[in-house]
Amino acid sequence: RVMLGQDVKPKPVHVLDFNFIACKVAMFSFIRLSNADPRTGVEMQSTGEVACFGKNAHEAFIKGMIAAGLKLPQGPCGVLLSLGPKEHKEEIQPYLPLLVEMGYVLHATSGTASAIEAGGVTFDGKPLPIQILHNAVTQKKPNVNSAMAEGAIRIVLTTPSSRDSGGLTAGYFLRRRALEGGLAIVVDIKQACMLIDALYAKWTAERAGEAFWSLESWHECHRIG
Repeated sequence: RVMLGQDVKPKPVHVLDFNFIACKVAMFSFIRLSNADPRTGVEMQSTGEVACFGKNAHEAFIKGMIAAGLKLPQGPCGVLLSLGPKEHKEEIQPYLPLLVEMGYVLHATSGTASAIEAGGVTFDGKPLPIQILHNAVTQKKPNVNSAMAEGAIRIVLTTPSSRDSGGLTAGYFLRRRALEGGLAIVVDIKQACMLIDALYAKWTAERAGEAFWSLESWHECHRIG
């Protein structure tokens, strides 16, 4: 309105008074680039961004991820865990029982599965049920390629290791084939943990008969409509 020369009525904006959360998510075009590795680094690779609103951080996050192109399945499905750094294998462990409780089926590459077993992660007093898969460059079965092709896996949570940089590694082929197969792929450990937490919040709310999604316009969020 200022740019158009129209009158603008001053309105105080107090961030702490907002009753909504905004989440901004970067968008990437890896699928359009032949053989590009769908992983983030220090270089600027995003081709845009989206911003979504929710009544809490969980709703805003899921909205943002979907708007940015994450092909999130409607319900429980197979989840593949293939995490590089040791600290990532440890960080995700508290969230794994939530996936099992919601009905997701866990798959993992050998290194990640061993770390989870060593961490003593349990659900309902028993070790987590995990299907161990061979990596993306082996012909042994079951492997991640066959599981993705058969539809046993719809979500891939994978983070590159320090050795997995710019080469045609098993991690690269996993990420690329997940991307080309139209699976939901997350390559950042913080996003992976937040995604599980948000899905659990959604599952818990809907199980209690409560609405998880809110549909409000920009004007309604800012109370200026």
